[in-house]
Amino acid sequence: MNEIYFQREIFEIKEEERTQENVISFLKNLILYGLKQDASDIHIEFLEKKVRVRVRIDGVLVVYQNIDKEFGIRLITKIKLMSELDIGEKRLPQDGRFKGKFLNNTVDFRVSFIPTIFGEKCVIRILRNDIKKLDIYKLGFSDENIDILKKIIQKKSGFLIICGPTGSGKTTTLYSLINLLNSETRNIVSIEDPIEYQLDGINQIQCKKEIGLDFSQILRGVLRQDPDVIFIGEIRDKETAEIALMASLTGHFVMSTLHTKNAISVLDRLFSFKLDRYILSEALTTIVSQRLVRKICIFCKGEGCNRCGNGFLGREVVEELLYIDDKIRFYILNDNIEGLKLYLKENGFKNLSERGYEKVDKGVTTKNEIIEECEL
Repeated sequence: MNEIYFQREIFEIKEEERTQENVISFLKNLILYGLKQDASDIHIEFLEKKVRVRVRIDGVLVVYQNIDKEFGIRLITKIKLMSELDIGEKRLPQDGRFKGKFLNNTVDFRVSFIPTIFGEKCVIRILRNDIKKLDIYKLGFSDENIDILKKIIQKKSGFLIICGPTGSGKTTTLYSLINLLNSETRNIVSIEDPIEYQLDGINQIQCKKEIGLDFSQILRGVLRQDPDVIFIGEIRDKETAEIALMASLTGHFVMSTLHTKNAISVLDRLFSFKLDRYILSEALTTIVSQRLVRKICIFCKGEGCNRCGNGFLGREVVEELLYIDDKIRFYILNDNIEGLKLYLKENGFKNLSERGYEKVDKGVTTKNEIIEECEL
């Protein structure tokens, strides 16, 4: 039987007869549906005349059910209670979380509320602590780039940045690399906001902005903890970037993410922080830009079946990898982005689109997916 047990308010979630009179039954079925479909998010949104419930599956929002507003208010209130939030506060955004178990795996549910003109919108992010998914070999990376990444992360020092938009799998890729490094001989520390996977053997630290505990402040403290590998959830400001760069030059391997469109844009973003060019050119080791594209269903070959519904089943990474060699360091040091682009073109660098069309040729995905996700 499919069951979920929640940590705070302990009750069993299982499939029940769907009814709009029972909030608990509705929420149980909704969460189970999301878990079975391997969904990433659940959206509950108040429209003018109804409340729409949608689930994001393989990156696409799908309508689960429309419910009436009175029932929607009761549903929102129940989720707030489970997340230990203020049920009376409807004017300001609120964030919370609750935890449960599904098929013997821990599942975290991160909850966000925000006011809209017709009522509060709730988004539940499903964070499955399934360590089996954190396998770099199963994410979709090319064999060539996996070999490069495996060599890079074994270095005593360096700075690896993974970039891409929200929901492109950046954090999952970094966790997968940490999984490869995780051993009794390394002190690995992560600084995250929020912590998405709980990894055994890793010292994970949660940012707490409400008390001033941000990435840069935690990073300073971490550097006094004799770390070998430091994972920073995101580079958000100049101060964090400067400390991370210096850490990578002083015997630490640093990994982090940035929200930029491609590998070259990472350099533009770091340049905008007015960082020391010499330190930047020496510290950077590798930049990876990635997207997630839907895979053609292997059962129906894209025709649509009861397993996939729309011809797609699952997603995988399309990536471009920029390894920082001496020539690229020269271009960084001299702020010559145009020269760098020409150098890459002449030396066989494969960008996101080119990697994506390789997957099209292999029958993994479709041309439209690459156009939509990878052509910038």
